[in-house]
Amino acid sequence: MADAIERVGMDRRGRTLACDDLEHYRKVVAAPSETLRRMAEIDAAIVEWPPEQKRGWRSAMIFVDLESTKGERLGIPRLTLNLSVENRATVPFSIVNVTAVIRVTKEITSAPDLSKAYFIGTGFLESAGGELSPKSSGALWQIVIPLSPYQLQKIEEMRNGKELFLNVEFFCTAVWRSDTPQKLITDITRIAVRVDNYSSDYCPFRVPQSDWVKTLKDLGYVDYVLCEIPLRGVPARVGLKKALTHLEDAWEHFSNGNDEETLVSCYKAFEFLAKQAKKTDPNKEAFEKILAGIEDERKRKRLELLMDYVCRFFALARHEEGQETVSFNRKDSEYALILAQGSLAYVAKSMNGKPEASSPPLPQGV
Repeated sequence: MADAIERVGMDRRGRTLACDDLEHYRKVVAAPSETLRRMAEIDAAIVEWPPEQKRGWRSAMIFVDLESTKGERLGIPRLTLNLSVENRATVPFSIVNVTAVIRVTKEITSAPDLSKAYFIGTGFLESAGGELSPKSSGALWQIVIPLSPYQLQKIEEMRNGKELFLNVEFFCTAVWRSDTPQKLITDITRIAVRVDNYSSDYCPFRVPQSDWVKTLKDLGYVDYVLCEIPLRGVPARVGLKKALTHLEDAWEHFSNGNDEETLVSCYKAFEFLAKQAKKTDPNKEAFEKILAGIEDERKRKRLELLMDYVCRFFALARHEEGQETVSFNRKDSEYALILAQGSLAYVAKSMNGKPEASSPPLPQGV
């Protein structure tokens, strides 16, 4: 400021100052002070940027926990992951989008070997994420992913009758909104999503066996088998209700990884049909009566023989006294289910089309 005034004076040294010169000199003297005053006014009017409460929001993290899973079978089967959400940051922000890359692993881990994990697909946040208040919990995310019968089959192969282990990588987009009535978006960034006690972007979750078995039923898994080939449900028919109950038990055992019990329940389904036909065991004689409605003799004879041997296969799991013990694995129980459900469906459709009305009295001991 002093330098500017001095230069004006030196330029006019030895001269008589006119009125215009004096006016100019006064403006030069006043300009720096006026500039400083107006800068102070502007600084006071501008909101601090970034605001104190916003500082550090880009390093905020969201912590999630898997509360439950839900299956829906209307149309394409959909798996929903219900996640509780916690914002431990001291800043609020709004979630605009969440994408989840979901894999199945053999164990609980935050560092999965991607070459051994099974990628089942990408899920999306079902509804808007909404605003997360500072230091808040209780929010709920629903991540939804469609699953084909083939994907369900691959999941079951990975699970192998045990707990289900999921590994999820989240891509979460959040925005910062102004404090003005319009709530304008003033910043946008990706927010990290973590699971407690894990520092990786790969979030591991454990689904208890019993919970997943229920979810499988809701997904309609029992209606499908290998390679996306639909295995139709068994039509309800008079005299079949108890047999279908045994078939449901077989699916339950299969989902729980109980291979021998799967075959035993399949056997019980046909044992019940045999007793309905006044026979003790599901053998060739029993199937002669069960399939009596089939007019073509050659076809009927082949089917009697086929179902007789199918039931002999099931009977191996009963470990009858004096018989050598046979061990069974996953592929055996899966094959048994395919045979049982296909055979029962055929029997039901061969029963003169009589629909299920009221179930007849069950024979004693069945």
